[in-house]
Amino acid sequence: MNGPMLALESADALASVAVSQEDGQLHTATAPAGQSHSSQLLPLAQELLGRSGLSWQSLAGLVVGVGPGSFTGLRIACGVAQGLSLGLNRPCYPVTGFEAAAYAWWSTQHHGGHQQFLIEFDARLGESFAAILEFKRNGEQTNVAWIVAPIVVQKAAVPDLGVGDRQDPALVVLSDPLVSAMGDMRLPLSGWMMRYARDPQLNRPGQWVNAAALAPLYVREKVAQTIVERQQSADLQWSAMRADDLDAVMAIENVAYPLPWTMGNFRDSMKSGYQLRQLRERGVLIGYAVWMPVYKEAHLLNITLAPQRQGNGLGTWMMRSVMKEMLSQGLEQILLEVRPSNHRALALYRRLGFAQIGIRKGYYPALSIASAAREDAVVMRRVLEA
Repeated sequence: MNGPMLALESADALASVAVSQEDGQLHTATAPAGQSHSSQLLPLAQELLGRSGLSWQSLAGLVVGVGPGSFTGLRIACGVAQGLSLGLNRPCYPVTGFEAAAYAWWSTQHHGGHQQFLIEFDARLGESFAAILEFKRNGEQTNVAWIVAPIVVQKAAVPDLGVGDRQDPALVVLSDPLVSAMGDMRLPLSGWMMRYARDPQLNRPGQWVNAAALAPLYVREKVAQTIVERQQSADLQWSAMRADDLDAVMAIENVAYPLPWTMGNFRDSMKSGYQLRQLRERGVLIGYAVWMPVYKEAHLLNITLAPQRQGNGLGTWMMRSVMKEMLSQGLEQILLEVRPSNHRALALYRRLGFAQIGIRKGYYPALSIASAAREDAVVMRRVLEA
């Protein structure tokens, strides 16, 4: 795939991002140690894009680190990537830490035509995440294939995975390679993932996927069972928004609006006791809503559906879910503001029984720097009935 790309990785102790320009230039950034990945990954990516002279819309695709690693870290990177993929309508390329580690060794130290790698990462409790990858040259191309797919084994059993042993010269053993065996220690993991995904001489086992198909590399059986259970549930899940959902929320917010809410707006809403909900489709966050209950009235502050999922009835489904939940909370009416220029939203609210009750002059900032005029807000209300 041609064009600029963004890589996101948060399975490692330090979250990192990488931007690859169309001419191949690579720029990387790493989150400060000790700070939450959930609050750092998206701002880090936005800052790096700005320094590279790029915008979200200029990206051709997203490279995503899918593990192994901490469950929470993997969920953050995949959630952000899914939100961006939906908002920008761009594909994702999943890369494992196994592939990145083997490629780092291959690209900086290898001079032959065939190499196998036994890669292991510490999984704690005396266990390791392990896999065996093969790089085999075929003319000008190099084929990459799994010999042993990622598994969890006891550390003592890692040398017995079935291809050679630690004395076999055809087998390179990379143990916790993120700290001991990367070819260029100045390059964070996201940088190696980007190089791997963009190397034109590799025939890789992975492929570009859409947001719904992107998933972390779940190796442990108990996590795999959770995934099966999720696949058996309804396609749409409406639930409370959590703090670790905010990066995925912001990925949609930033591409849905020219003047988006900030991460701080969402965090302040949580702290203030407002109601925040998320909509997931087959596990992928695609929409969200925020409202403020005051006595028996609700003020809808934000309701957003990923641009790629608009126009197929999901907006109506979300609004009905919001109103049903408000009614269950004992609220009697709902108020909201909307821009007069937002014709799609106005039509939706009117179909759902909202009526205009007023105008707030100059309520919204101008949508572009070319216009200094602020925009009015149409104030609408609907009585909530069972």
